[in-house]
Amino acid sequence: MPAAISSLSSEAEKADAIFNYVRNTFTWNKDRGIYTENGIKKLIETKTGNAAEINLFLIMMLREAGLKADPLVISTVDNGLINLVSPSIVGMNFVVAAVKIKDGFNLYDATSKQSSINNLPPRDWNQYGVLIAKDKAQLMEMGNTTTSFNYLTTEAKINEDGSISGTYSDKDTGSYAMFVKESYDENAEKYKKQYKENYSIDFTGINSKILENGDFESTMKFSSDNLIDKIGKKMIINPMLFLNKNSNEFDQTDERKYPIDFISSFTKVKKVILEIPEGYVIETMPKSKKIVTEDKEIEYSYVAEQKGNKLEVISTTKIASPDYPKEYYPAFKQIWGTASKSENQVISLVKKS
Repeated sequence: MPAAISSLSSEAEKADAIFNYVRNTFTWNKDRGIYTENGIKKLIETKTGNAAEINLFLIMMLREAGLKADPLVISTVDNGLINLVSPSIVGMNFVVAAVKIKDGFNLYDATSKQSSINNLPPRDWNQYGVLIAKDKAQLMEMGNTTTSFNYLTTEAKINEDGSISGTYSDKDTGSYAMFVKESYDENAEKYKKQYKENYSIDFTGINSKILENGDFESTMKFSSDNLIDKIGKKMIINPMLFLNKNSNEFDQTDERKYPIDFISSFTKVKKVILEIPEGYVIETMPKSKKIVTEDKEIEYSYVAEQKGNKLEVISTTKIASPDYPKEYYPAFKQIWGTASKSENQVISLVKKS
């Protein structure tokens, strides 16, 4: 036990210090599993190990410091939900550390360099785990209480020739920030390339970085000749540019059989500020729209305003919980449909004679 940790007084400080030490000292080899492969001694020698070796070593250190720590065995999201009627260790593929506190548990996963107390990687949040205490094993509900935010912001200028140029930023917080940070660390070039592939826009000067508060942001410049249709003296354009929702993921004909899982409650804000070229006016403004479920769980709004020679469009989606039972499917289908309809409105810019 590092001396600096032993001298800490509070249990919370000790837990955080031990977690930071293990997370920063040891590197996950990407192997999952709930059993050690090469053993803890090998982990200490090589500073590399599988998920069980790293997080079980974390639990050993927490116990050494006098904390009540136990393994929480889970099934990661891509491994499927565990059978609540008859939970079996056979269906589990990952282990994290659970530390008992006065009113519950704090969860830690030292395999992720970006994780922190109760801020686990998205792969871990799968509703339930099995707590393996010394005296008994028990089913434990685990919910992600961190709200994630995604801010997509574009400031652009419409040029006289019908081209558009401007800047774009994509910022994530919470669980979503951790997800994109891991994706970026895995392959930075592939991560940057996705912007061009997803939007078919010529982005340049892409700069991705972790901000001081732990958020992750990518900023870039762009230009395009394909976002405007010129018809005589008119320019036809969707003011959302390349950020419009063009599909409804919930528009399925088959009956929904499984829960809806977003990993984290979230708010997604798309903001576009468009500078209108001199000599042009907006013929008709897009219609603003707001829709909210009765229980306030799902909310969507689309607001368009003209401010001088600029058009500002903001679409906001708020999801209050990390997951929903299948009965919410019709509500999501309706709201996602409203979002798609709102964000595909077009405007006409007419040249003043």
